[in-house]
Amino acid sequence: MHPTAAAPAESAPKGVDFDREIRPILSDNCFACHGPDEKQRTAGLRLDTKEGAFADRGGYQVIVPGKASESKLYQKISAKDDAVRMPPPGFERNLTAKQIELIRQWIDQGAKWEQQWSFVPPKQPPLPQVKDSSWPRNPIDHFILARLEQAGLKPSPETDKVTLLRRATFDLTGLPPTPAEVDAFLADESTDAYEKVVDRLLNSPRYGERMAMQWLDLARYSDSHGYHIDSLREMWHWRDWAIDAFNRNMPFDEFTVEQLAGDLLPDATLQQQIATGFNRNHMINFEGGAIPEEYQTEYVVNRVSTTSTVWMGLTMGCARCHDHKYDPIKQKEFYQFYAFFNTIPEKGLDGQKGNAAPLLFLPSPEQQRQLDQLKDEIAAREKALPEKELGVLQAKWEKTRLSTMPPPPGEGLVAHYELEGHLADTSGHYQHANIVKGQVTYNPGVVGKAVEFDGETEVELTNTTVLDRANSFSLGVWVNPSAISIGTQEVMILQTAKDSADRPGFQLSFDEVQKLPRMKRGSHLLVRMVHHWPEDSIQIKTKDPLILGSWMALMLTYDGSGKASALKLYVDGKPQEVEVIRDNLSGSCRSSLPLQIGNGNLARAYKGQIDDLRIYDRPLSLGEIENLAIHLPIRAALAGVAGKPFKEISLPKSEEDSEEGEMEAEKESKEERAVKEQRVKLTDYFLTYDAPESFRKAYAELKSLRARKAELEETIPNTMVMREMKNPRETFVLGRGEYSNKGEKVSAGVPASLPPLPKELPRNRLGLAKWLVSPSHPLTSRVVVNRYWQNYFGTGMVKTAEDFGSQGEPPSHAELLDWLATEFMRTGWDVKAMQRLILTSATYRQSSRVTPELLEKDPENRLLARGPRFRLPAETVRDSALAISGLLNGEIGGPSAYPYQPKGLWEELAFGDIFSGQSYTPGSGKDLYRRSMYTVWKRTVPPPSLATFDAPDREKCTARRARTNTPLQALVLLNDPTYVEAARGLAQRMITEAGRDPAQRINFGFRLATARKPEPREVAVLVQTAKQQLAEYRRHKDEAAKLLGVGESKYDPQLDVSELAAWTSVASSILNLDETVSKE
Repeated sequence: MHPTAAAPAESAPKGVDFDREIRPILSDNCFACHGPDEKQRTAGLRLDTKEGAFADRGGYQVIVPGKASESKLYQKISAKDDAVRMPPPGFERNLTAKQIELIRQWIDQGAKWEQQWSFVPPKQPPLPQVKDSSWPRNPIDHFILARLEQAGLKPSPETDKVTLLRRATFDLTGLPPTPAEVDAFLADESTDAYEKVVDRLLNSPRYGERMAMQWLDLARYSDSHGYHIDSLREMWHWRDWAIDAFNRNMPFDEFTVEQLAGDLLPDATLQQQIATGFNRNHMINFEGGAIPEEYQTEYVVNRVSTTSTVWMGLTMGCARCHDHKYDPIKQKEFYQFYAFFNTIPEKGLDGQKGNAAPLLFLPSPEQQRQLDQLKDEIAAREKALPEKELGVLQAKWEKTRLSTMPPPPGEGLVAHYELEGHLADTSGHYQHANIVKGQVTYNPGVVGKAVEFDGETEVELTNTTVLDRANSFSLGVWVNPSAISIGTQEVMILQTAKDSADRPGFQLSFDEVQKLPRMKRGSHLLVRMVHHWPEDSIQIKTKDPLILGSWMALMLTYDGSGKASALKLYVDGKPQEVEVIRDNLSGSCRSSLPLQIGNGNLARAYKGQIDDLRIYDRPLSLGEIENLAIHLPIRAALAGVAGKPFKEISLPKSEEDSEEGEMEAEKESKEERAVKEQRVKLTDYFLTYDAPESFRKAYAELKSLRARKAELEETIPNTMVMREMKNPRETFVLGRGEYSNKGEKVSAGVPASLPPLPKELPRNRLGLAKWLVSPSHPLTSRVVVNRYWQNYFGTGMVKTAEDFGSQGEPPSHAELLDWLATEFMRTGWDVKAMQRLILTSATYRQSSRVTPELLEKDPENRLLARGPRFRLPAETVRDSALAISGLLNGEIGGPSAYPYQPKGLWEELAFGDIFSGQSYTPGSGKDLYRRSMYTVWKRTVPPPSLATFDAPDREKCTARRARTNTPLQALVLLNDPTYVEAARGLAQRMITEAGRDPAQRINFGFRLATARKPEPREVAVLVQTAKQQLAEYRRHKDEAAKLLGVGESKYDPQLDVSELAAWTSVASSILNLDETVSKE
């Protein structure tokens, strides 16, 4: 049974309570086989519904009200025979004797059945009668006191003013009160002094930060994508929206609608669109080899699970693969709910360069002006390119253009490797290639197929004697170096030199691969002709690095003069500026070795694709080079689409349209995608070279404008948002939850066990959001106020804040929960009003002191006969230390900060290459001391000091954090640079602000950390510590300097080093007090 199931009810019990005592037993022990999941149900028996439990089963009933001895249920669970007893032997749980007796009593008392409490809309109950009418300060206290009196307990006395102020300040701002605030409160003797403090705290900008901290857990907010690569994203605009929403006291119903469907509101503002980032905070993958549709499915499943947990406290994700085993949610209903979130124009694999579409750009006024102008000009050019007319022209052009295309140059061709599924030389010289190492695989290339090189594959071509100093020649090849990592020193494309300095040869390579701006990889193209390295050689390279990662046509020509100037390089048909590194070749560079693709040296091996290699014994003209780079792929594309029906012209699309096009392409077959890609090439060629002049001009301008727009957008901040597709996806029930196992087609809807979606609401996210905050919804208001309660008392009235279903714990104070839920709705979902109501209650204001009686009768404080006492949240522990020390940077919002963390943590799990977030560089200056909620959050490596204090990794929605107590936490407080610096900062304040008297210094530091004055015995201990430490550091000044050198902040050079070090040790002791890191 659940821990609270046997607790007394709020009013005098009238027999066994089904919802609180019996349902949990049935749920834990019976529903797996006799519950909502039809496929797992045995014997046709259903015990999760009244109809199933009391049904006539052919002459007998499983439950006979008033007669346990005649009820099959009781007979089975009490049977001694293993063959008869239920649950059967081997089941994961066994009923206890106490549970069996409870069921017997319940049946004998009439077997009164009640619907699952959380699925019944709450009604505001009357305030219960209490004996001590002087204690309650507001309605909350009536419910708490009635329960305490029933249990024979009395509430604890009100805590002292200092403790109360510190408690409320931490709860509403996440920071400790200052001594000035403590003194002001102590001096205020008015009857509403505390209420004025609560109002002040609710109006503090720090309130929004504190409230947002829990919301970030729920929203699985992170600065990284997660999964294996876990590169960075920028979602801080959404985080700042949440802080501002709490500070503005946005009603929770509006807060809900804007986050789930702000983009669907009429004339949605920028801020309402930013709000929808809530459901883009999930993890995103873009690993090579991953299946796009599989991950797109995972994103939608995550939205369903998160939304159902945050607003309804339901484990709806359990119905992904089958009907829910415990709650009335069918698998079909899961996918109906899924359909609300399956209409986003997102790709399954995205985020490689940062944020993943759909994006909302957040330009400055000047950037917006430029964007608007570019959009207008683009629209004008698009109108000048009528797709229907152009489609007719292109279709006609495709039928005849191949016959008029100039053939590739044939004069002087000494070797041609088409690589069309073979390694044959088709030039007529029969210099066929051979596989020396590894395997050769063929994938689609630029001109038909291409060879894939994985870093181990090595291919040798018959020795080509034309590649020599005295000969003129040309060499052309298509390359796609798609898998070469950042930092690779030099990558050989083709060579005859075999890396030997004393051997003649020719080399074509990329030099060291470097990281370029905007998440790109780049490298210079390098050519060497060597007789003896380095004194007898030519070496040139392109002046600018080439961007790697896509196909490019490389061509070099040489006129046989022996000079570096005789070498010309071309990329995609365009001459390249080169840098001459060596120009002293006098000997022959003819090699006895064959021309090699790939390399035995794995560190320099080519990884990527190679297509259509040609070698000529003469320098090609620029026209011939353009032919190979520009026209040759078009010949292949024309051949590829020959006989394929022409559907429509493929003009460049807007960003949104291109995103949807890419998503549609993910569903197409390889052949369909290949034809579409070829048609895109053909359209570009047609409109660039062969279309009527007016169209060519408009197209050239359109491409230029789109390039300018893309370049401008690269400089504009953006954030991920929700947006509806123009052509929404269809949604199907997925067998076993597998993306490819599509079953029945479904449309958007909500579970039948909950109120229906009103007819006047749209069947989209906006309708769903409004349904969630409708007065008839039984869950949302309860779930939300329960989390607020959890924030202040450490445990919600429903302990399982994430699960209000039958597997969750029943509420400790069901009537109070319903009263607060209905009051929350009645007051217009006023968030601040609800916080004020809780904090001004007598319940909240109690002392947290534990008596032997309370420890025995209510060890977990579920009855709330005392105030809350528990360790502060991870972020608050750190923020408090920074505030006490005077180091805290109070800047609100903005990009995430990079405080200290141990070296090498990110690097240990880094994928590397061009991706962001693969190495960690701490910030500097004020950035180091920002509030912890602004710390950069990488899912695979959460902030280590915060994780030690139980902060989650944010890979999924977290409705309640674990609360642990480990030695690692003490080590963090003693050794983490932030806390060492904080101790030094506090020590400096104690020395400079409290005078020379050690006792005064300790009094000052103690008040900063705990808000109270220390006891004489505490002062004595710390004074003695200061003396001992001072003596130690006077003997070892080098150790004092070492201690004070931790961290970037500077201490006052006028202070004595030994004295400051000694008081730093004292300050560290104060910061490590359990009282300092706890809320009492």
